[in-house]
Amino acid sequence: MARHKQLQTEEQGDPEMNISSLIDCVFLLLIYFIVATSLVSEKKLDISIPATEGQASSKPPLDPGKISVRGDGTTFWNNDLQVSEPYDASLADAKKTDPAAAAAYSAQRKMEQLVEQLKLLKDQATAIDTNPVVMLEGSPRTAHQRIVDVMAALAEADIHSVGLSTAVEE
Repeated sequence: MARHKQLQTEEQGDPEMNISSLIDCVFLLLIYFIVATSLVSEKKLDISIPATEGQASSKPPLDPGKISVRGDGTTFWNNDLQVSEPYDASLADAKKTDPAAAAAYSAQRKMEQLVEQLKLLKDQATAIDTNPVVMLEGSPRTAHQRIVDVMAALAEADIHSVGLSTAVEE
């Protein structure tokens, strides 16, 4: 009979894992994320918070100007001063053939008296260091061109804060 040679193996203890390289990787990742997050800058939002009663400014508020455009195109400043005549849409067609009609059409669209009033409002607002505000009220029957003319006058006076509304006609 053959004898089996038995190899004797040394008894080994519990297997151990060398984690020193794992710890090195974790520390490198930690350093990377710390450096990377400190390089990212937050975007700042410019938000103006309303002042409380104790912080309210001592400046008197400037009343907004009011432009009313009636159905016929007549324009009023603050409901009492008429700053333009009724809008004549027939001049728009006649201006192509008649130089006098072209001059009249240009004059009716220019609204110089309204521009003067708007510049006065702008000067008053600048004097108290605020922005002028204008409310534009149009009738449902107002020609769109007349509203465009008023907006052009606002742009000429360098006024950009404009509220729009529609008047209720009776």
